[in-house]
Amino acid sequence: MTAYAYLRKSVVHDPTRENSEAIQEAAVRAMAARHGDADTLVLLSDWDKSGRLGRSKRPGYDGLWKAIESGACTAVYSYSMSRLARSVSELTKLFETCAAQGIPVRLEADVVDTSTASGRMTAAILASVAAFEADVAGERMRAAMVAKSARGETLRTVPLYGDRPNHDVDAVLAAWHEAGSFNGTARLLNERRVPCRNSRRGWWPSSVARLIRRLDPSVGISTQGARPGPANYLLARLLRCGTCGTPLTGKRDRDGNVRYACRLAAGPHPRASVPEAAILPAIQEEVAHLRAPEAIETAGDDTERAELESRRARVIESFMDGTIDRADRDRRLAAISDALGRLETRSEVVAIPAVDWSQSSATLNGVLRALFERVDVDPETFQPRPDGYVWRVPEWRAD
Repeated sequence: MTAYAYLRKSVVHDPTRENSEAIQEAAVRAMAARHGDADTLVLLSDWDKSGRLGRSKRPGYDGLWKAIESGACTAVYSYSMSRLARSVSELTKLFETCAAQGIPVRLEADVVDTSTASGRMTAAILASVAAFEADVAGERMRAAMVAKSARGETLRTVPLYGDRPNHDVDAVLAAWHEAGSFNGTARLLNERRVPCRNSRRGWWPSSVARLIRRLDPSVGISTQGARPGPANYLLARLLRCGTCGTPLTGKRDRDGNVRYACRLAAGPHPRASVPEAAILPAIQEEVAHLRAPEAIETAGDDTERAELESRRARVIESFMDGTIDRADRDRRLAAISDALGRLETRSEVVAIPAVDWSQSSATLNGVLRALFERVDVDPETFQPRPDGYVWRVPEWRAD
């Protein structure tokens, strides 16, 4: 027959603080020795696990339950009630199961021993207190997140690329404009030894894609694996093939004229390319409908931004409670950051003056991609369809 001790802590950083692994283990071993269970004691633990989680997500806790249910456990030791669980129903279930099988539950910090009547009464009271403390802690965290958001402080737990002095965002964007693809950008960045977040791993196309889309929300996911053209072309990453939806790629011919072509034109395409000079007048005519910035209403932005910040706080709270893992947290926070980026892009566009067509192609391209999500072309003529202009904010277009 064997006595079992269960140790747990939600977040493990400072080993000297209360409830650390060393403190809990020393306490339960001393307690087991006082009751003659030191020689048979088996330690089970769950680190970086919330007490709100059930058996399936706490392997050590599940092992404790299996020992109890199989009859192999003669006593349960733990540092405190909150280490066992943060739910009144879960604690009640554990105590009732142990009581039915005559298994005492002994807790060091709470001075509980369910082998006595007073110990059982104390356990019932403390179970309610443990759940109350967990609820209060959650409320405090939510209030802290709201306060940080109101002060304009970041709620991120992991710094984004560009937050640290050694991050070179300009070099990343320069490589992207030069290469025109995520693979090519990663190769250039590694060749030029541009620092990344993880120096041991280096730049990968996936990490480049996440960074570029955060810095420039207008960069979408290229369909059919087609590579977007370099941004120094006037209409780069704007035009979409009317046949297959692939982004059209810019290229200069021998005479220096720019043409936009579909990279998948080997299939059944009525037409595969169009000169920039032939399509530019239609683009200019549509841009002429841009409403003056002072007339654009953006009052809804603050409400939408507040909702996104609230969602970010809830995601972080869920991660700290252990209800979502790190990968799920990062995926959700990335989506929220993208949405916030689109709001920032909207604000930037409001501040853009009238389009100056004498500016460089690269500068104008940034302005046009801030105005339009994409421009769909006709499959027969390769001219923009009248309904093919997808404005980032439809209200920006004046009839």
